[in-house]
Amino acid sequence: MKQLGSLGSGNHFIEIGADESEQVWIIIHSGSRNIGHSVATHYMKLAAGGKAREGHFGFSTRSKEGRDYLKDLAFCLEFALANRFEMIGRVVREIQHTCDGEADWERLINRNHNHADEKDGLLIHRKGATHAEAGMQGVIPGNMRDGSFIVEGKGNKEALWSSSHGAGRVMGRKAAKRSIKLKQFVDSMYGIVAKVDRHTLDEAPFAYKDIEQVMRLQKDLVKVLHRVKPIINIKG
Repeated sequence: MKQLGSLGSGNHFIEIGADESEQVWIIIHSGSRNIGHSVATHYMKLAAGGKAREGHFGFSTRSKEGRDYLKDLAFCLEFALANRFEMIGRVVREIQHTCDGEADWERLINRNHNHADEKDGLLIHRKGATHAEAGMQGVIPGNMRDGSFIVEGKGNKEALWSSSHGAGRVMGRKAAKRSIKLKQFVDSMYGIVAKVDRHTLDEAPFAYKDIEQVMRLQKDLVKVLHRVKPIINIKG
């Protein structure tokens, strides 16, 4: 319970930005925190027969372990949503201290990018991908500088009704800290309020793929509705 309402570290973020019509958006990337990782590790150990390791290990969905996993997965997804709701509520309250207006909760978009979702009797596992059924709205982040896209899915069956979850990294965290200069990072973030120092160097825009190109390459998967440029970016 201590983790409810907590952001996490790495690429998790809270971002306040504005789209082309100056509509303000709150975008949060955070999930089920440690409980999701703990649940995954527990079932990986069970499936692999001891030590959690990569490979093709699994359960029948008719087995006790399979049913238990799906139940715990559903719990983690609900916890992740409650976690995001708590943080969004806090951000909204802070904004309302200085700005008029109300948050439009009817327009909330909630999309997971590490889950298993049932469709037509199959379980589609998305890792680094997000759900993009026809007409379904989603969010695809780029990086701290270039912001995010609000999209509408096209329901592409060949892509398993999915799209990319974000820009994706072009270099690992250690490589980014070795090769990206702090001044280069600072200069690139001009005009955006963010934590820009050596601790977040591995999250610099240059550590990620070009989000513009990523969006062009998935034009058959999603339609862009809005481009949200960051005003404030908060890293965990």
